[in-house]
Formats: sequence, structure tokens, C-alpha cells
Amino acid sequence: MMNKKIPAALAAAVLVLTAGACGGSSRPAATEGSGAVTAAPETSSTTPPATLKEEDKAAIEEIETDLPVLENGTIKLLANFDLNPAAGKPKGVALEMFETKCGGKVESLLCSWDDRYDKLSTLVLADDAPDMFSAGDLDIFPGNVIDGKFQSMDAYVDFDSELWAPMKHVNDMFSIKGRHYVGATSTDAGVVVIYNRKTIEENGLDDPAQLLAEDNWTWDTFYDMMAKFCSRPDEKFGIDGWEFENAFAVTSGVPYVDYVDGKLVSNLSHPSIVAVQDYMLNLKRNDLPVPKSEYGWSVHPEKIASGKTLFYPQGAYVLFEPDNKAVFGDPEDVMFVPMPRCPDADAYYLPSIINGYSIPMGAKNPEGVAAYLNCEMICRDNEKVKEIEQAQIFDDYGWTQEMYDMLLTTRDLTEQHPVFEYFKAVNDDVYDCVLNPSKETYNQGIPWAQTVEEIKYELQTLLDTANEKLDKVSG
Repeated sequence: MMNKKIPAALAAAVLVLTAGACGGSSRPAATEGSGAVTAAPETSSTTPPATLKEEDKAAIEEIETDLPVLENGTIKLLANFDLNPAAGKPKGVALEMFETKCGGKVESLLCSWDDRYDKLSTLVLADDAPDMFSAGDLDIFPGNVIDGKFQSMDAYVDFDSELWAPMKHVNDMFSIKGRHYVGATSTDAGVVVIYNRKTIEENGLDDPAQLLAEDNWTWDTFYDMMAKFCSRPDEKFGIDGWEFENAFAVTSGVPYVDYVDGKLVSNLSHPSIVAVQDYMLNLKRNDLPVPKSEYGWSVHPEKIASGKTLFYPQGAYVLFEPDNKAVFGDPEDVMFVPMPRCPDADAYYLPSIINGYSIPMGAKNPEGVAAYLNCEMICRDNEKVKEIEQAQIFDDYGWTQEMYDMLLTTRDLTEQHPVFEYFKAVNDDVYDCVLNPSKETYNQGIPWAQTVEEIKYELQTLLDTANEKLDKVSG
């Protein structure tokens, strides 16, 4: 299995709707768009499907489309989640449109997250390939495309059309020789910074949400807040969690491994990466992060609630789970913002994920997948859909207007300048070469220049091999 970044337990988390972003699965992000997704066992669901309110169904019926009624309406989705939510869970608006306007149906082939690719291979060999596979884990492109597991989608999806124009800049980032292998319908921030407002107030600090509104939520203010808060004698630290290091790195606008002009490129020595690593080394040297080594390499989100830790970067999906949200404190105190902005970058860059799907080789109904994805795109910017999805988030997940507005702000910022980290999706060797070494500055205080000397030749050799295979992909 190539991409190890998402534990199966997280991938089974409840994924929810997004106003203005009706996408498919992702690293359990806070969003599943109008393709609302529920946690799923490893066998087909037998619980009654969810339905929408009658007035919401009527509103969707009124949306004018030129969608065709499909001759074959059933598409098979292989995933560790079910696009057909069980009774009591919010139903995706795009799914409702797909069913009512296209005569469509999504049949979920459920498996564990760890077994997705083994199951895919088994089905393909049996000439029973699924039609659709979640691209939200960002582990399809380029590695699994190079390995021949997925086909280009251009014969079925018109990525140059007006409908797909809002996402053209994103989908072009997952193309080879002009052929697209991912149908991304929206983007989202992979990681947000969770904090407790009571802790902020009690320590006389500025609210990050207000700093963001003033365009002053930057690396500098982020650092200054932690420096004022931290106290080793009081066991008060600035930041905890497993997801900070890589999420913070791309706020420079530069990933460790990029995909440029059809080639994988190493950025280990890029000035922006050097600046990121210098910043993280400064955090470590000034004792601002929670010292994981002193806690048995475990993380402690509950210390956000107790006022012992200031920030906890994590996927926003955790805030859609009441039990998880409660770990961070009383509901009225829990808030989040996007990762801080690099003050030297030319734009606001955020760690990005996508909501979308790919079509496996051997799929029997790629036309049906295209129709479903078109439903997603029709829904993503429709005002009535936004109203339906906002109500679902409030009713089913207990969010406040302020949290919801922050979610939309974060998504808007992400879609403007998305950054994807490709080292996680080439192969296991590239992943292992970069992942832990890229964190050693922050966790162990090892200077980045030392790490670069240790891994740069190995990484370049691995990327050269991958690029040779990319050249052979016909497109």
C-alpha cells in the first residue's frame, strides 16, 4: 500500500456536507460535499437509506440541468465509506440529483481503508472492476496512475467546459500529457488549527479568528502567541499533534516534491523549504512544541481543553464528531482557523486536499461516473444547495454560524492557491525517504542542511525512476 498517511480509523470518520463544495471523499476532511458520506463496515450496508426533507427534494427538482437519463444508471464505488448514508444521517444533495435527474444509483463496495488497493486488484483481475474510486486520499496520482490502475477521464468528463471551469486549475495538477486522472469537484484545507477561546482569553492573547480577519494571522503572530504562552515549569506548550510539520511546510507555497510540467521535482533545497525548516528549528530550540518524546510519542488533544496546550493542528473532520470535539473543551469555546500565512509568500497557501473520484481501469460504467461528477459540479455553487447543506451541518453536527463561516473562508482560501504534496503519492520508497526526515528538525532539532545531505541523492534517484515511468504513460 502506497500512501500511509491516513489511518483507516480516520478514513471511517463521518464526512459531512459542504456549502459551495459538493465533493467526494477526502482524507476525512471536514467535508464530503453534496456527496455526504457515512462511516461504513466492510460489507454492504443493510440499513435504510437516508432521505431529504420534501421541500429540499422539491428544490433540487427545480434546478435546471441538461443531464441525460442514463441507460445504465448504476455505478459501483469501491471505498471504505458509503455514499448512501443510513437513515438519520444527512443525504448528499448531488446524490439526490443523480438519482432523480439521471436515474442513477451508487452501489457501494465497502472495504477497509488498508485493503482498498488489494480489493481493487482482485476485482479488476476478476473482470469486475468498480467504476469509481475515491481520489480524496491523494494517493492515486501519480504513483497508481503510473502503475496502470486508473484511466484518463477526458473521454467522459469535459474538463474544459464552463461547468468544470472553477476546478480546471486543480484538475490540471493531476494530468499527464493533457489527460486527466482525477475528477476533483472541490478542494479543502487538509489541516486547520484548533484552539480553545477560553485559553486565549485567560492568557491575554489575540483571537486567531480576529487576526485572520485583519490579515494578520501569519507565521509571526503564530510564533509570538506560542512564545508568550509557553512555560516549561508549568508544562504549558504551544502546539501538539501529528499533522503540523507537513501541513505547515506547504504554507510556504512549495511542497517537498512537486509535479511541474509533467515531471516530479525535488524541492529539498528550495529557499522556501529552507525557511520552513528554519522556522520549525526555532520552535524546537525555544521549547515551544509539546515534547512528544517525553510523552511516549503520544499526543494529547485534551490539553487544549485544560489550557495546557495552545494549538492543535488537525483535519477539521474531527470537529464534526461530537465526542472528538468535546476533547478540545466546551462547545462554545472550541474554534479553529486555517494554518497561518507565510509573510514572505506571494499568496496565502494552505495544505490542500480534494473531494473527487477517479475511474479505475476496466470500469464498466465510466459514463455514469461522469454524470455523478457533473451533479457534484452543478451543486457546488448553487445557492439553494448551500442553504440545504448549511442547515444539515447546523442540525446534525451542532455547528455555530461562526464555525461555518470559518469553514467557508478556509475552503475559499484553499481553492485560490491549492498546494499538494506529491511525495506521499509516488511510491513507498519516496514516502519513506521524505516523511520522517522532514519532521526531524521540528521533533529532534536536527538542522535541515544535515537532513538534506543524507537524503537528497536517494530522493533524486527515486524521482528519476518515477519520471522515466511517467514518460511512458500514453496519456
